This record gives sequence, structure tokens and C-alpha cells, in this order.
Amino acid sequence: MKLALLKNIACAHYDQLQISEDTVDTIAQNTKNTWQPDRGSGEMHSNTKQGKIAEVIVEEFIRRYYNKQLSTLSYDKIRNDRNEKHAPFDLLIWRTGSTDIRPIVESIRADISNTRDEFVRLSDATRRLCREAGVKIAEVKSTKIRPGLKETAGFNGDYDDHVEVGRLLDAIMERDDIFCYPHYKREDAAPGYSMEDYCRFVRQCEPSLAMYRGEQLRKKVIDLEAEKQCCDVVIRVYLDTAAKRGYVIGWMSREKLLDYRVRFKHMPQKNKSEKALYLTKKLTEVEPIDRISDLFSV
Repeated sequence: MKLALLKNIACAHYDQLQISEDTVDTIAQNTKNTWQPDRGSGEMHSNTKQGKIAEVIVEEFIRRYYNKQLSTLSYDKIRNDRNEKHAPFDLLIWRTGSTDIRPIVESIRADISNTRDEFVRLSDATRRLCREAGVKIAEVKSTKIRPGLKETAGFNGDYDDHVEVGRLLDAIMERDDIFCYPHYKREDAAPGYSMEDYCRFVRQCEPSLAMYRGEQLRKKVIDLEAEKQCCDVVIRVYLDTAAKRGYVIGWMSREKLLDYRVRFKHMPQKNKSEKALYLTKKLTEVEPIDRISDLFSV
């Protein structure tokens, strides 16, 4: 894999990268359509493989650029479920030499074994171990570079031209988001479903919120979202899988993503993800990936 930095973004050419098709098939076969209806097996395989490529690029970037500072361990190297359950995160990241990762691995494996349905949930004990050891739980969000982004940038398709790629990256940053899914409800068919609607739904789920309305309710719900989300950091990656190019745009801590300025939105893709609900910030607000070590000062 070739890696370089451009505009503080990690640029990867992964033409030699090998991803286990058997592993991808197993994960895809056990993946539920939680937010996008009617995905066929081929699309689910493609989406799963895309996510695995993005994870490998992030790990390889950290290994090459931060090998003396940071260590990583992928969830796939921890899991003990034969790839049959939904993963709650993608990577663990910690300061090299700062902790013994083995108790955390054992705790995660216990959580997997104790999960009776297909969605693995990290226990409070596991999350506490991570906090006390300074281990960050990371999720890698990957997206294919859409034709519309290339058109907006006037991109000519030459990924070896730094000026062209720079314009494409600017278009991605200006138009797109970093995001996570709400904890209490991940989809709703109503096109006008708003943050206020979601807050009222959460109030029904949480008796402790019964007395709150309006802005007070919104603040309480956002605080709960930050508490319930298990990942400490979201890392955003864009891929052109045909050209085998990947771009690690940046990262955002849970605290920054889920503060009072977070936006609530639907995505616009017809018959794909328009029912899905997202908590988002603009990509222009992310921290650059070449400052990933700053995560440990958050």
C-alpha cells in the first residue's frame, strides 16, 4: 500500500491489498439491514469489503506514521464469534507501552459470548477498563466517492495529479459529514422527522426525562447520546474502490461530535438510506488524521 499526506489527509493507493473474501462473505451473510432496506447479498458483500478496506488503511497509516507513539488492535482480531455478530466498534487505539491490552481483550470476548442476539454490546465493565487504561474505542465510517462529488470538483479522474485530488478532497470536505447513529432509534419513515421528534421519543424511553421539555429536553437527550455511544472516536474514510484509492479525511471525538451543536438529519439517497437517522457535524470540523495522537489529550 502506498501512503502519502495531502492537505493533512492520508491518501492511500491500495492496489496490492488482499482482503479475505471468505471473511467478508461470513460477515455479510450475518449482517442485518438495520437502516437500508432490501440490500442484496452482492451489495452487502461490497459494503462489508469497503468497510474492511477502510479499517486496514487507517491501521496502516497509524502503523507507519505513529509506530512509536500509538498501537492498534482491530475488533476482527479480538472477536470469538466466527464473524457472526454485529461488531460494536472497529479498532482499539492506545499509547504504545502505556497499558496491558489483554484484560480488555478478555472482557470484550466475554461481552461477545454473553450477547444472546446478533448485536454485540460492550458492558459497562469493558468501557470502564478502556477508560482507566486510556484505550480509545474507534469506529471507522467509510463512504464511496460519489460521481456527484467528482462533478462538483471538476475532477478529471487522475489520482496522480495532486491538484486534481486536492479539488476533489475540498469538495468532499465542503459537502459531506461525519456522523454516528442515534442510540435509541436508527430510522423513521416520516420525511420531516426532526430532532424535536426524536427527543420526544427518547423521553418516552427514559422515565427520568418525563419532566423536561424544549431546550432542556434536547440538552438531556444529547447528554444521554454521548453517554450511550460506546465509541470514543469516529474516523472518516472515502474510497474509490474501482481505482483502489482511499482517503482518511480525519477524526472527531465523541465529546465533540455529540455536543449541543450536533445536527440531526436524514440522508437523501432514495430507496437506500432515506429512512436512516444520523447525528452529524460537517467534515470541515474534523481533526486532521495526521494529528490523531491529539485524541489522547481530549
